[in-house]
Amino acid sequence: MRNEKVDFDIYADKYDDVLSKELEFFGEENSYFAEYKIKIVKDSINYKPKSILEYGCGIGRNIKFLSEYFPEAKVTGCDISAKSIEIASEKNPGVNFFLINPENISSHQEKYDLIFISCVFHHIEPLYRNSSMKNVFNLLESAGHLFFFEHNPYNPLTLKIVRDCVWDKDAILLTPSESITLIKSTGLTVIQKQYSVFFPAFLKFLRPLEKFLSFIPIGGQYYLHAQK
Repeated sequence: MRNEKVDFDIYADKYDDVLSKELEFFGEENSYFAEYKIKIVKDSINYKPKSILEYGCGIGRNIKFLSEYFPEAKVTGCDISAKSIEIASEKNPGVNFFLINPENISSHQEKYDLIFISCVFHHIEPLYRNSSMKNVFNLLESAGHLFFFEHNPYNPLTLKIVRDCVWDKDAILLTPSESITLIKSTGLTVIQKQYSVFFPAFLKFLRPLEKFLSFIPIGGQYYLHAQK
């Protein structure tokens, strides 16, 4: 039976508070994980993107760090939740946002040389994932780069966090191989697959080792780097 779709407009106002509670085990402010991912993107590319889109930006937690780490880029966010877009706009003045809906996607002319997606596709019903990834492909500039982060379904702690999280009740996690197939189906080339988020705060002294562990499939999340 299909899980009931989560309405993120309901959770937008309390997203940060709920997320902090869900991540208590890691002993970090939830902004740590947002910056963590943007650092990975920054360290993985050897060019300066001029335009960046976060596809599924929520209330804009990652937008702040995209703007900080890529100050020369025009940063844009989009999401299906109008309430989340409203909050993201208030928190990030000067950043452009648009609502993901059929009309906006079909009429959107701007393309981006870097698209960032963080833990979005497990909320999309499998039936609609191909069309959503095709939207991403169409928004990506020729030779542009995609960074695609998802929860690792092979990590027991990740499974517990997802199971207990109120807005993950519709989550259907993607395995790395499923995500690779999805991305490749549009014609993008996957050039990197890595695992991340290995150590909670009480083991933070071990975090410098994470870059050496990124090929081991036990990290809390994984990410794919693809190019058009």
